[in-house]
Amino acid sequence: MRRVFHADYVGDLEPLDFERAQLGLAGAELVAAHCADQDELIRQAAGAEVIWLEWVPSVDEHVLSALPECRLVMRWGAGYDQIDVRAATALGVAVANAPTYCTENVAEHAMALLLAMARGVTAGDAAMHAGGWRDPAVAHVRLTGRTLGIIGLGRIGRRVAELGGAFGCHVIAHDTRPDLVPPADVRMAGLTELMAESDFVSLHTILNEASHHLVDASLLAGAKPGMLLVNTSRGGVIDQEALLRAIESGIVAGAGLDVFETEPLPPDSALRSCPAIVLTPHMASVSAEADQDLRAEMCQATTQWFETGWTDSVVNPEVRSRLRAKAG
Repeated sequence: MRRVFHADYVGDLEPLDFERAQLGLAGAELVAAHCADQDELIRQAAGAEVIWLEWVPSVDEHVLSALPECRLVMRWGAGYDQIDVRAATALGVAVANAPTYCTENVAEHAMALLLAMARGVTAGDAAMHAGGWRDPAVAHVRLTGRTLGIIGLGRIGRRVAELGGAFGCHVIAHDTRPDLVPPADVRMAGLTELMAESDFVSLHTILNEASHHLVDASLLAGAKPGMLLVNTSRGGVIDQEALLRAIESGIVAGAGLDVFETEPLPPDSALRSCPAIVLTPHMASVSAEADQDLRAEMCQATTQWFETGWTDSVVNPEVRSRLRAKAG
């Protein structure tokens, strides 16, 4: 029987009855175990053709070289920066994700963070709970007629563009893919141009070597004064220290952050004490509906892999012609 190994994080997906039933129909078994480090992952995942990864440990050349029967690593989520895709490709291992399950959730959350800042929702809530009334120091802005810049025009970025347009925003976007065709009402722009023109910027790019600290001190220095920044992608896309300095200087009016360079966010992080920053605990993708969709997407992709030798959600398609041979 073919084997799928699930690297459990904190037991948040247990009891995995749905997954076991679905994979069983494809003649595969699911084995789950918590793995504190890479060595434990190697021991537990031995013999598995497919590895399902939640958050940790990371999967790199060391892990994949020690697991010669592994042919597919799937990430429970849209982001897959825990997996060294370059090393996987070199070793003939496919990498896949669950790209569609949380599109609506994350797009809605990005708009929620933007609205919370623009309309002073969190500041007003804090003042009311403290026994006060309006805080005159909080500026309120209208979305209608403003420019929303989107960095990363994938599924989520496109949905945010649609929602921003519904609020009356002019939408511009930046994406590194040269063949990308934007929606008719979205104008493409260079990164510095987007930062200079946008009243609001929302980040929807994957985290890799090129995008690490993409939003740094240099880029923020050219931002439109008073800009509001939203990040629901990955924390490492922003240089957090540079962001704090940009807020202190007044270039950036505020930020809505759902993701951080270190997670959980340390209790003593300076981000926690900055009143201009709205914080949520990496929860943009969360909902009962998204949870069901994620489970189904993982099972469907893995079943497709077992039935056809491939799955549509592979992110390194160039590996297809040189996949590792099946065990046995």
